[in-house]
Amino acid sequence: MYSREQVVAAARGDIPMDTVIRGVQLVNVFTAEIYTADIGIKEDVFAAVARYTDNAPIFEIAGEKEIDGSGKFAVPGFIDCHVHIESTMVTPANFAKALIERGTTTAVIDPHEIANVLGVDGVKYMIEATKNLPIDILVTIPSAVPAVPGLETSGAVFGSDEIGMLLEEERVIGIAEIMDYIGVINQSERMTGIVEEGLKKGVYNEGHLPRTTGQNLDAYMSAGIDSDHESRSTEEIVEKLRQGMCVYIRESSVSQFADIAAEAWREVPYTTNLAMCTDDIEASDMYQGGQMNRVVRRCIEEGIPAPLAVRFATLNGAKRFNLRHRGGIGPGYIADFCLVNTLEDMDVTDVFTKGIHQVKGGKLINRIKTTTEILKEDTVKIPDIEVNDFNISMPNGMDSVRINTIEMTPIGTTVKGVLEISAKNGIIDKLPEGYVFASVVGRHGQGLKPFVGILKNAGLKTGAYATTLSHDSHNLVVVGTNAEDMYHAAKYLESSGGGLVLFDDGDVKAAIDLPVAGLMSDLPVETLAPAIINFNNIAIDMGVKVGRRAPSMAMSSLALTVIPEIRISNLGLVDVNKQQLLPLFVEG
Repeated sequence: MYSREQVVAAARGDIPMDTVIRGVQLVNVFTAEIYTADIGIKEDVFAAVARYTDNAPIFEIAGEKEIDGSGKFAVPGFIDCHVHIESTMVTPANFAKALIERGTTTAVIDPHEIANVLGVDGVKYMIEATKNLPIDILVTIPSAVPAVPGLETSGAVFGSDEIGMLLEEERVIGIAEIMDYIGVINQSERMTGIVEEGLKKGVYNEGHLPRTTGQNLDAYMSAGIDSDHESRSTEEIVEKLRQGMCVYIRESSVSQFADIAAEAWREVPYTTNLAMCTDDIEASDMYQGGQMNRVVRRCIEEGIPAPLAVRFATLNGAKRFNLRHRGGIGPGYIADFCLVNTLEDMDVTDVFTKGIHQVKGGKLINRIKTTTEILKEDTVKIPDIEVNDFNISMPNGMDSVRINTIEMTPIGTTVKGVLEISAKNGIIDKLPEGYVFASVVGRHGQGLKPFVGILKNAGLKTGAYATTLSHDSHNLVVVGTNAEDMYHAAKYLESSGGGLVLFDDGDVKAAIDLPVAGLMSDLPVETLAPAIINFNNIAIDMGVKVGRRAPSMAMSSLALTVIPEIRISNLGLVDVNKQQLLPLFVEG
């Protein structure tokens, strides 16, 4: 906490600033201007900003420490409005290090990955592990635990009671992406209770509403939810903005929507309700391309003027969450900001939080100290399995059947298909070209045998691919060309404590061990990222490729039972729109 008296005295020029940034190009997100200025910082806040006229500041600012900002741009610290730490595959401390080195100073997290594995204890672990870090981490409480009850098994079940209790924890500002939009608009007892809990507590009800417009959009918003990061088209973004929804431009490892967001901005340029998020971004993408600075860069590439793109990543996010005096560079605002060499590259060199110089030359100055122990609990509790569990048995001795399949589209979404196939000896153990087996093995101790379906267009040509990082219940997903490799891939993850593995011809070809809840590694981003890149390269050699997704994320949403049209769980095929299980074999 800072002394208002000292800040005002520094602003008046009675005492020196702690730090002055001289001659920097200030990106003013209030007016969408860029101009030369001196910036004075006292304690936690900006105390004065002196714009230049005729090559000199309009008034002098004295400081105990001066930094030459000439040739650089000063932008507010970025605010990530929705991100899952677990999807980065690193622990909270390593997550914070990666973000601050890339200019992000505030992140709103949704720990629903670990919640689906460890329940309330998992959420409390993430709240504890995000304390006292060099960036501000705010928490939203998961609503999708599981995403849709009855369609899969998870490690926990959250209703309004569990969510209400967790809303009382420190730094909690809302309920995270409310995915079961069908339950919301049909006013199911569970979803109505969850939404009402947020309204009763006066927190933010965060949305998750893909491909929804018209009356269903209005019904969802009328229920009390007013944000979204799942829009798939320009028209969808525009309609949501017109209805008053706050839309987050998402650039993740799974989906990239800066292009359609730019088109929406061109259609409706008054966009105070456009903010930004990274959602699911893995360590290798942060390592190679950046984090929120990458989202800003992409928006600029798509034609959004730089000051506006920066505003979407800063001030608009602050206003969304009522973070007073954040998101801009002006007197009285919290001194969270960064210096970048160019706006086009958004390459961060220096970062300050609450006036403290945290990053210099792109590297964190001081090592992060954390007292939170790494979770060591075994969370991969799969049933006893055999090789034959990954074959499909023909019904009633038939030798030819029609099977409902999952077809992956070039952009990674799914549609329902049908495959007619014959098999000898009552077992389907070989598939036509372009098809692979897909299985989900429950890993939360319920003891159910794996469900096996058929997937088209996954790209895999040989062997098997398995992961415990599979939204949202994070059961063990394994995709393969044969039962033998699928079995061994699943057993590898059981013994390693979770992660990702590529298995072929009896050998491990690549693996990423994620022993923290089967979701995270305790390695820093700069160490983990090369391992992910190597995994992806080998996966590509094995044929894995789904749209624009990195192979390591390719199967992460195959079991996400709230994204249309068809998904798979450990209980069966899921018709998302009808919210019901679909028979594997076509009837009639």
